[in-house]
Amino acid sequence: MLHRYLLFLLLLAAVPGQAQTSKTAAATATEAEVLRKATELMQDRQYESAWKLLNGFDPKHRRPAVALKQTELALNYHLRSRELEGFGFVDLKPLERLDSLRAKYTRAAIRYPFAVELVLKNLLKQQPGNYKLNRALADYYFQVEQCQCAEADKSPATLYALMARHYTIAHQHGQGDYSSYYKLGYARMSQTRFTESLPLFQRSIKLRPDYAPAHFHLAYSYTELKKLRPALEEARTAARLADTPELKYDANFVASELERRLGIPSSTPKPEPTNKP
Repeated sequence: MLHRYLLFLLLLAAVPGQAQTSKTAAATATEAEVLRKATELMQDRQYESAWKLLNGFDPKHRRPAVALKQTELALNYHLRSRELEGFGFVDLKPLERLDSLRAKYTRAAIRYPFAVELVLKNLLKQQPGNYKLNRALADYYFQVEQCQCAEADKSPATLYALMARHYTIAHQHGQGDYSSYYKLGYARMSQTRFTESLPLFQRSIKLRPDYAPAHFHLAYSYTELKKLRPALEEARTAARLADTPELKYDANFVASELERRLGIPSSTPKPEPTNKP
C-alpha cells in the first residue's frame, strides 16, 4: 500500500492544468482508487486537497466519473467562484465552517479553472448514453437559476427548460432521487405548469418524507390549482419540518393565509419576522 500512499501525495501536489502525473503513477492509481480517496477527503472537509487529487489525475477532464465528482465538489463546496467557471477551495480546520469562511473571505483566490457547463456538455457529446451527465447538467442549471451567478445570456425561462429537459432524460434512465424530482417540480411550477409539478413534488416527498421544501412548493402548486385544503396540509407540514427560520416563516405565513381563505380557526403560530431582506 506504500506506493499508493506516495502516489496520492504526488497527485495532491499536482498543479492544476499541468499533467504532472507520470505514466507509472497513472498506471498504478486506478480511477476507482482516486474517486474513493477524493470522497474520503471531501467527507473530511479537505476540499482543496480533493480537488488537487482529481485534477492531477484527469487534468484535461476526459473521464466522466472524475468530472462528475469535480462538478459535485465545485458546485457544493467551493469557497469562491467566478461565474461557475473558476473556483477557489480550502481545506477546513476542525472548527471551521464553509459558509462562515465564504462570508469572511469574499475576495479569496480563484485558482482552479473548471467551466462546469462546457466540461459536462463536451463529455455528453462523447458519451450520449451516460445519463449521469444529464443529471449533473440539470443540477448545474438549477444552481445557476438559484444563485444568478453565471450564464447571464440565459433567461430564467431558458434555464427552466434546460432543467426540465435534462432532469427528464435522467429520470427516464434511472438517475433520479428526491432532490432531482423536487427540482424538476420546481422547474415545472416556475413554468406555471402546476398540474405537472404535483406528481414530481409528491415523488420527492415519497422518497424523502421530511424534505420541507418539497412540501412547501407542493402547497404553492395546490394553491394555484385552487386545492386549498391539501395546500393547507402541506404548508403546515412544511412549517413543522422546516430547518431554517426563513422557510418556517414562509410556510407559517402561507398556512395562515390559507386558513383565512378557508374560513377556519387558525391553529398556525403567528409568523415572526425574519432578518431576510
